[in-house]
Amino acid sequence: MTEGANGGESGGGVADRRSPKRRRRDLSELVVLVRPPGNLTATRAFAADELDQAHAYAAEHSARVEQLAE
Repeated sequence: MTEGANGGESGGGVADRRSPKRRRRDLSELVVLVRPPGNLTATRAFAADELDQAHAYAAEHSARVEQLAE
């Protein structure tokens, strides 16, 4: 009998099967960046069709919307 990392349990554990809230984008689709001050992990990039969401996210986090270079 083989033991898993959890002591006597064998098997793979729990899988997270939630759908992402936003679809994945190609890097070339991203046009703006929002960097909340003091929280690097909250940085998000947005595509042109998500500009309303970018501005809402920036307002929510006291940040500004930064245009990415073309």
